[in-house]
Amino acid sequence: MKLEECTWPEVAGYLQANKRLIVPIGTCEQHGGHLPLNTDTLVAEKVAEYLSSETGVMVAPTLSYGVNLPCDRRFAGTCSTTKELLAAFLGSILQWWREQGFARFFLLSAHGDPFHIEALKTIDPATVRVLELYAFDMTALLEKQQGPRHACEAETSVMLYLYPEKVQKQAMQDFETPFAEFAPYLMHEKTEAIKGSPGNQGYPSYASAAKGKKLFAIMEQHALAWLLQVRES
Repeated sequence: MKLEECTWPEVAGYLQANKRLIVPIGTCEQHGGHLPLNTDTLVAEKVAEYLSSETGVMVAPTLSYGVNLPCDRRFAGTCSTTKELLAAFLGSILQWWREQGFARFFLLSAHGDPFHIEALKTIDPATVRVLELYAFDMTALLEKQQGPRHACEAETSVMLYLYPEKVQKQAMQDFETPFAEFAPYLMHEKTEAIKGSPGNQGYPSYASAAKGKKLFAIMEQHALAWLLQVRES
């Protein structure tokens, strides 16, 4: 059930029985040469759609911008904001809905930038809950990686399962920056381009639709368990 496809009387009717709202948070961020800039957006929306079908909770229009690594400025199309502006903008949106009767908000993000997540978690913790969709143990399902990186074995597998037509396999490049070297970029302390980087971190060449199907099924169930738990808290 999508809020944007309803009339205002239909939303008012929904609020008579349910005051919860799922809000997908996407990004406009490069994902190497093989995945589209809206990869995080597509995954968050897909999970939101599943949660709505399972619980009847309405889904808000997606916010398709977030906080990205400063070193990614050189990748054409990537666009970022600051954690302060993201928190303020999203907070102002939620306030409008709060005044109309919505009381609980469930933010879904498939983007793990620490400043991005921090921004989301600072928005009225009393009524807002945040879920990082890739924050689960996937070690047993990956061949080359211990966990999610960026446009990597895991993320590329999910896209091969959900949207194979959007994955440009011929453009995949494996690239790994040791974490000790990558950490200052992750914490936005280093802003220059990572030498030799095609944009992704990890091993997309090891990705497969079969892995993606398993990963996404776990992601859905993890998100559903989270939603059912936090909506009662």
